[in-house]
Amino acid sequence: MASNEGILTAKLHDIERLLKLRESSEIPSKGYFEIMGGDKNFHRDRNIPHFKRHDGCWFDFAITIDETKSPAQIIGFDFEIRFPESCSASFLRFDLNLPGHDNEERQMRFHAHPSSDDIMIHSPPMTPLEILHLFLYGLELPKKPRSN
Repeated sequence: MASNEGILTAKLHDIERLLKLRESSEIPSKGYFEIMGGDKNFHRDRNIPHFKRHDGCWFDFAITIDETKSPAQIIGFDFEIRFPESCSASFLRFDLNLPGHDNEERQMRFHAHPSSDDIMIHSPPMTPLEILHLFLYGLELPKKPRSN
C-alpha cells in the first residue's frame, strides 16, 4: 500500500477520510454515484482535502458510476495531480467526460490536460486504477533539474 511504502504522507485513517461515496453532483438522477478521492478542487487550492505524496505532489479524483445498469459502469472521471512550484509543469489531469458532453462529438471524451485547462490532448483510454497507479508510482520528479 502506498501509505506503508512512504509514497503517500497520509496514514490509513486519513486516507479513509478522503475516500467518499455520494450521490452524483453531475447527474441529479437516482442511481448515479461519485467515488471521491479528496474534494473537487477546480482552483487547485491546497486547503481543500487531497492526497499528498512524499515528494510534494498532491492529487484528487472523482469517478462517476452509473448503477442503473447491470453491472454498474464507470461513465466519467477526472484525476488531477499537481506538482511542486519547483517543477516546470504545474499539473496533469486526465478526464473522461460524461456521455453527451461536447467533447464526445469531437471523439475527445478521454483526454489529458498538461498544465493548462485550455490545452487538451487525445490520450488512449486508461482505467481509474491505471491512472491512480501512474500518480502513485509512475510520475517521479527528477532528482535534479535539467541543465539549460
